[in-house]
Amino acid sequence: MKPITVYWAPFTTFKDEESEWTYLYPKPKTLFSDLLTNKNKESLNSSFFACPAISDKFKKTLVFRNSFDSSYRFDFSGDNRMFEHTSEYFISNKKVRVSPLTDGPSIEFGLHYIFFADEPLTASFTPPYFHKPQYTVYGSNVPGDFDIGQWFRPYNFEVQMWKDKGEFHMKEDEPLFYVEFNTDRDIIFKRFNCTPKLQQYSQSNLFLTKLFGRGQSLLSRYSKFNQSGMREKILFDIKNNLLD
Repeated sequence: MKPITVYWAPFTTFKDEESEWTYLYPKPKTLFSDLLTNKNKESLNSSFFACPAISDKFKKTLVFRNSFDSSYRFDFSGDNRMFEHTSEYFISNKKVRVSPLTDGPSIEFGLHYIFFADEPLTASFTPPYFHKPQYTVYGSNVPGDFDIGQWFRPYNFEVQMWKDKGEFHMKEDEPLFYVEFNTDRDIIFKRFNCTPKLQQYSQSNLFLTKLFGRGQSLLSRYSKFNQSGMREKILFDIKNNLLD
């Protein structure tokens, strides 16, 4: 079967033209190749690396890592609404929400990624389940899935805290989240430069929620996306801005 091409990019919306923020986005590796660096050579062919049910899944899962150490503290107990950095260098928080759970706040950090495929393909965003990152002691990134071939919107790194008050730390190079692409076909991964025009296309997708009202199903959004011919416009601009 013909491979599916998955395009990805940092989705930076900073207005400071003198700054370049892509250093916050290390290139991902597949979970399979990431784990190979820690493979027990004595296991030979008896390990999960030799099992197609597992290895095929891992080959279609990308690991996105953190770029540097940073620390924060927060207090959402009672009427408090405080979240601030305690390290010299930090990732800004774009949004602080009162959590739908009673455990603690939900913090959206200034790390945004965008994905697209040349045909319908569901991507699942999950916490790292085959690594042990430090930040998951304090909270977990919010999971979800949508069809990246029929919807063009960024994935925001958002963390649901376990407590309403405490500290939060992220270490350099620790995994932040996984993205699994749900297909039996091979995948070709390509990175692109998310230009202002492509950001505009993405914002127009998000605007559909306001335009047609909240509560729409994903299938309804996909239908409107396909009817508009948006895929062709997005693919044209992505292919003209490929980095690898």
